[in-house]
Amino acid sequence: MELELDVHMQRRLDKQKKLFAQLGIHLDALTIHEKAFSNKLRGYDPDEVDSFLDEVIKDYERFYATIADLMDKWQEQQIVLRDIKAGVKHDVSMKPTIDPAQIEDIVLQMELNLKQIRATLRPEQDFFIE
Repeated sequence: MELELDVHMQRRLDKQKKLFAQLGIHLDALTIHEKAFSNKLRGYDPDEVDSFLDEVIKDYERFYATIADLMDKWQEQQIVLRDIKAGVKHDVSMKPTIDPAQIEDIVLQMELNLKQIRATLRPEQDFFIE
């Protein structure tokens, strides 16, 4: 089964394959997706197998995202550790604060903009699903 992949997706798959190779994992989502099985007289239901493999692919994607996130965090911690050893201080308590009233104003403005866009595009009430 041939898939046309955009450049972003191809880069992501290449990065995933490289990471999996480092971890000793032999299968990636694309390999699972492209796997074709031969049919035998009393074989498994192909639709059921495809459905199961789709679930496996989703899990692989989640595993990859989790592993990549953990490796990024580990690398960040290694940088902080290196800086601490070098005498550079990090102020981890300085996190940007978000004003809830400001967020509420932004959400209200976005809702108003959405209503205006809906009225401009097509005024029929049943066009958009609420």
